Amino acid sequence: MKKIVLVLFFGLFAFTAKAQDIQGILTSGKWFVESIQEKGEEPELSSNKSDEWLAYSKDGKVEENHFGDLKTLSWTYDDSQKLIKLSGSETVFHKVIEISDDKLIVELIEDLDGAEDNLMITYVKN
Repeated sequence: MKKIVLVLFFGLFAFTAKAQDIQGILTSGKWFVESIQEKGEEPELSSNKSDEWLAYSKDGKVEENHFGDLKTLSWTYDDSQKLIKLSGSETVFHKVIEISDDKLIVELIEDLDGAEDNLMITYVKN
């Protein structure tokens, strides 16, 4: 019985740590757009990577810059669905496809129910 309790405890700890690790990676610097790819098409590389970026903060805010248009949004992360929820004047979701210390690939989902024509966005940290 003690073994089962320990396994459950360490399994829960590992699950929680994983979510915290992802949040730690997200908040560790600015994420610059490297490429955008529509379903079935070749990735389009960003012409000026320094003009398009996201910067997540630990207080649940994220700054988003698109060619000088700076917005501040709120963000949350749902580890069970691997979704970053960005809320502002609109709500969009970024499904985390891949994440490491210097690369983030997300699928942009505007509607969770009808997610067919989504974009894949690759971010890198400089």
